[in-house]
Amino acid sequence: MRDARSHRIAEPSILRRLLRLARSLGLACLTIGVVAGPAAAQWTRVDEVPIANIYNVWTTGDTIAASSDSTVFVSFDRGSSWITTTKVAAGLFSIEAVRVHNGRLYAGTRGQGVFVSSDRGATWQSFNQGLVGGFANSQLVIMDLLFNGDDLYASTGGAGAWIRNLAGAGGWSHYGNALEPAQAGSVESIAASPTRLLACAGVNGDDYHRDLGDPDWTFDYLFGHVMAGLAPLAAIWTGNSWLVATNFGVFHSALGQSPWTYTDFGLHPTFFASLALHGGVVYTHFASNEGTGIEYSIDDGATWNLLDALPATFTYNIATIGDTLYAGRVDGLWRRPIDPTPVSIPIAGAPGSLHFGIAGSNPIRDDARLRFELPEPGRVRIDVFDISGRHLPGGVDETLAAGAHEVLWRARDFAPGIYLARLSAGGRSEAVRFVRTR
Repeated sequence: MRDARSHRIAEPSILRRLLRLARSLGLACLTIGVVAGPAAAQWTRVDEVPIANIYNVWTTGDTIAASSDSTVFVSFDRGSSWITTTKVAAGLFSIEAVRVHNGRLYAGTRGQGVFVSSDRGATWQSFNQGLVGGFANSQLVIMDLLFNGDDLYASTGGAGAWIRNLAGAGGWSHYGNALEPAQAGSVESIAASPTRLLACAGVNGDDYHRDLGDPDWTFDYLFGHVMAGLAPLAAIWTGNSWLVATNFGVFHSALGQSPWTYTDFGLHPTFFASLALHGGVVYTHFASNEGTGIEYSIDDGATWNLLDALPATFTYNIATIGDTLYAGRVDGLWRRPIDPTPVSIPIAGAPGSLHFGIAGSNPIRDDARLRFELPEPGRVRIDVFDISGRHLPGGVDETLAAGAHEVLWRARDFAPGIYLARLSAGGRSEAVRFVRTR
């Protein structure tokens, strides 16, 4: 299983880095198509932001910030009006991270480090004091910025993680020595819970966590073993559990360490992925050469539902504010309302909608445990398909009572691969994907 999956996963990682390289060289990487269908109609472009690559979008309170190649766009009133800043610096290829903290704008750039503005982007100053020493100046390739208390963390594209305390007069210092020796010096992002940091680093299915007071990063595997080419891209703490979005799906863990459970959305290869939280609902996006898929979860990432499938549309990053979902795309900044009806959290003890998911671990080895909850009695049908769309035997077609149920599908009778199970009942349907391993 390891060898087969390694060949499948390695390609997205390589293509993703080629895409970043092309961007850094100023090349046109993608052809934008016209998106059709009901989902596309809900998205509208933010006219105040130009039709260009929007590499990062970030929100807090009433503030929305988005970044292009060398300019930042900020709204302090939830998108009612926008400020366009001056160019952060000359010769920039992209601004990978933009943040607002205590009235100051921060921009993490690809190749020139961090810049700060105290006048809403009218002027910018270098914020790189102490940010030195990375191989080939990779410490200036900023992939992500994270504020945690008085500390600002930066993840870099080759020089590991860095920290700078904003309450003092000191500069940046290297944060830990475990990443580079483990060939994980390229850190896509850093996320925080009240007690733990998690670094999305490496391309072998590894991830790294560090608790407050720890001397260094602790190494962990998402799949429990080496998985060549599997790269963590983004992480989030939901308040109850950790989620890590990779170039091959999402991993879920209550503690932010093994064991992790895996969900694959079937969109390959994935170049970019992100996670966003809105109340008790978490959203994830995946961008591939096929387009963009956006899914949501109401149970901290244990099960997922499709929100939008946008063909020929490439998205770098998503974020939420109020009841609006924002997307930074190759064709500008876009937004859509978040419909509270399909993503509202059900009230315990009063099931009013159809629920369907995989019980236990995913991937699975022998049998798939399909768990579902019926709001009313009636005929239930479960169909299982392989990745080619072929209908497989062993499903369910019977009348069942309202409430919780669990059935087994004999996955052991079929080859390792990606499968989709679809539940139909009461004129509604839900679908889940799962992976069968050896």
